[in-house]
Amino acid sequence: MAQSLHVFAPPSSAPSPRLLRPRLASLPHHHRLIRRQFCRASTSPPPAPDLGPAVLASDNGVSASSLAATAAAAIDVDAVTEAELKENGFRSTRRTKLVCTIGPATCGAEQLEALAVGGMNVARVNMCHGTHDWHRRVIRQVRRLNEEKGFAVAVMMDTEGSEIHMGDLGGAASAKAEDGEIWTFSVRAFNSPLPDRTIHVNYEGFAEDVRVGDELLVDGGMVRFEVIEKIGPDVKCRCTDPGLLLPRANLTFWRDGSVVRERNAMLPTISSKDWLDIDFGIAEGVDFISVSFVKSAEVINHLKSYIAARSRDSDIAVIAKIESVDSLKNLEEIIRASDGAMVARGDLGAQIPLEQVPSAQQKIVKLCRQLDKPVIVASQLLESMIEYPTPTRAEVADVSEAVRQRADALMLSGESAMGQYPEKALTVLRSVSLRIERWWREEKRFEAMELPDVASSFSDKISEEICNSAAKMANNLGVDALFVYTKTSHMASLLSRCRPDCPIFAFTTSTSVRRRLNLQWGLIPFRLSFSDDMESNLNRTFSLLKARGMIQSGDLVIALSDMLQSIQVMNVP
Repeated sequence: MAQSLHVFAPPSSAPSPRLLRPRLASLPHHHRLIRRQFCRASTSPPPAPDLGPAVLASDNGVSASSLAATAAAAIDVDAVTEAELKENGFRSTRRTKLVCTIGPATCGAEQLEALAVGGMNVARVNMCHGTHDWHRRVIRQVRRLNEEKGFAVAVMMDTEGSEIHMGDLGGAASAKAEDGEIWTFSVRAFNSPLPDRTIHVNYEGFAEDVRVGDELLVDGGMVRFEVIEKIGPDVKCRCTDPGLLLPRANLTFWRDGSVVRERNAMLPTISSKDWLDIDFGIAEGVDFISVSFVKSAEVINHLKSYIAARSRDSDIAVIAKIESVDSLKNLEEIIRASDGAMVARGDLGAQIPLEQVPSAQQKIVKLCRQLDKPVIVASQLLESMIEYPTPTRAEVADVSEAVRQRADALMLSGESAMGQYPEKALTVLRSVSLRIERWWREEKRFEAMELPDVASSFSDKISEEICNSAAKMANNLGVDALFVYTKTSHMASLLSRCRPDCPIFAFTTSTSVRRRLNLQWGLIPFRLSFSDDMESNLNRTFSLLKARGMIQSGDLVIALSDMLQSIQVMNVP
């Protein structure tokens, strides 16, 4: 395996030196030394791009339109990204990824396509709601959308977890709790419809554990109650903060200013229902499984082993949801064991003081980036848009801060699942992300964040150093794009961690890898067949992308490969 750094001069068939970007001709002295030392450019013309028989026959009468059609068919890229690159160029592409929770408001084929066109990168199905048949229809509609329209929308399945939850509200979509109303929380099983203002609780020890005077928080504090009386299995509560009650919302209770968590700590992270849902997710081939209320790395490792045993060819990634005091106590070991993390601020805010949530979010985002794990900021980003067509200015500021922290992805929950304006909410996330990213580039705010070594072997260390150098070169030279050829996503992920100023074109042979890459910051995933011959790969890629109008001659790119561990700087011929 080649382990040296290769910086290639443009081939002789490239544009003349006066047409090349001056930046390439004026590399810093140490880059010029590297270039001279490793230059292997040939004086002979490069081989013709491998585009198949139709392209090779182009000199014998194949029209330009046929050539373009043949080239276009050889690479998978979604139509939205393609149009964006054609119209606005490299710098217009959004780096922050968007996750949408799918629910009754967005489960139809037309609504899913509208979300994909609007910028949805990952579709999330929440196993707290709906049946397996319902979720199966959604997953297969997303897959069909990818196949027919060329999208790479990934599917994330979110487990319910075994924490304390409300029931399903007797089939109602929601219920409104008003200030001062008395509601009954009961562990009894009701054969008939639920009595008015009665909520079933899934935890049998609930009435035993709570005390009169405790504060009960629903859905991370969206509605609050005070416990005023206990009568056998029933707990009478007075509403102190009115709001909307949603089916299967999480419940926490506080006493003397602290969350009561002794019983929760004894509950298993993955319940028996969760294991059935996980089996369902494996069978349907979801791309990510996010685990609720993770308490330790042991849970993540156990689930990964289970997935590997149940589906040996599966490459499902496991996302740890950080939403409890236990998660924060064991944060680093959990993130190291997982394939990514989600900052579930709603439930987290019900277990720690509200004023600590922003600093916890920043800590989690920073640690995930340092450890090369994608991170999703979730919960209540645009909560008001469940009912209203425009967000509050405070919500826009909150979204802006998550983008400024360089989180990989932002997630809509109720806004897209059951809100009245799911497409508008997604548009807000997209437009705010684009504006903050553009401001960041205009201000030349290249972070000085120290990225610790994450390599576990010497070979991985080489890849890590190549990616760190490539990102720095990209910023210093002002290149148009980074190209990375990857079969495992490893070097693409390392490049994303560096948060370079330019977009990253990630080429992979695997459809599933392409979908998983769609969660990570700055990556534009393509599916493309390629070989170990880097020069052939580049020539073929240039021809394919030029045929689609996505790049043009003279564009400056840095190309990397995790098969050869190589790096090249060149202009598009």
